[in-house]
Amino acid sequence: MIERIEINLLPAEYRVHKRSFKLKREVVYPLLGAAIIGVGLLSWTVTLQSSISQYNNEIRTIKQQISLNKPIQNEINKLREDKITIQEKIRALERISINREKWVRLMEELSQRLPDYTWILSVREDGSTPPILHIEGRTFSFPEVANYMSSLKESVYVTSVDLSNIEQIDTKEKLYRFEISCVINPDVQLDNEQKTTVAVNGL
Repeated sequence: MIERIEINLLPAEYRVHKRSFKLKREVVYPLLGAAIIGVGLLSWTVTLQSSISQYNNEIRTIKQQISLNKPIQNEINKLREDKITIQEKIRALERISINREKWVRLMEELSQRLPDYTWILSVREDGSTPPILHIEGRTFSFPEVANYMSSLKESVYVTSVDLSNIEQIDTKEKLYRFEISCVINPDVQLDNEQKTTVAVNGL
């Protein structure tokens, strides 16, 4: 077999030289890093957009559920308001019941501690805090007014007693008109008082 030998007879200036393109490491590594960063950013952007789209869909779903459940929420709020109103009415009725029992016992105290030849014409509360009772009465015995005041001071319902006025209105029968004011104890405990009253009556 005959081998083919090629000889280039062109002058050197006319010869075509093959040029090889080579990149240095200082250029290749930064370009490779930038490419990796670019791919990472692109991937992160795509993932972020997907998450945003998913969250937007969830928000729309929640808004739809809220819109559907709004009548139920309004009904729940109304029931809560009704519950609060009913509880306030119950507390008001309980206070009325307690106050009524307290005033009944207080009137019993006022009447039971009255001395002989003395009676009460009127009892008025002035609405202050603590409540103050203004008692107007009549008596045929002047010293009995002081005895009545001392007796009222011993009551658990009363914290203090003051004489507002006393005058003789009938010299012939020696009839006196008196007015006293009693400060009512607002913290009196009915259960304890009932036990105390029962114990005293038992003695």
